[in-house]
Amino acid sequence: MITTDQLRTLTGLDVHDRDGDRIGTVGRIRQDDAGRPAWAGVRTGLFGRTESLVPLEGAHLDDDRLVVPFARAVVKEAPAVDTPPDEPLTPHDVRRLCDHYGLLWFGAENVRILRPRLPGRRSIG
Repeated sequence: MITTDQLRTLTGLDVHDRDGDRIGTVGRIRQDDAGRPAWAGVRTGLFGRTESLVPLEGAHLDDDRLVVPFARAVVKEAPAVDTPPDEPLTPHDVRRLCDHYGLLWFGAENVRILRPRLPGRRSIG
């Protein structure tokens, strides 16, 4: 789990998937609509021009790299979002990202809690 103190050190770190394969580098940290850091932008592709969002839920630091609990291909195929980087993600964007990563999404008055989806369960909005 990423702590609040560690958030300041994430930008520019290498991002690795659950199998140890390098995905890219950490770009911007995106907040949920309650202002909590919830997503990391992962710069991929030539010169890091493409950025995929990955949830910080379940991620951890391993020395000088961020390790996410997803396969490289899953991160690279994440849906693009239209929300400007300095604004919280829209509920629509969060729903699409949670569906992509197989996360449950509980919504209640600007509070979003991400939990790993349990087998046999559907997303709740």
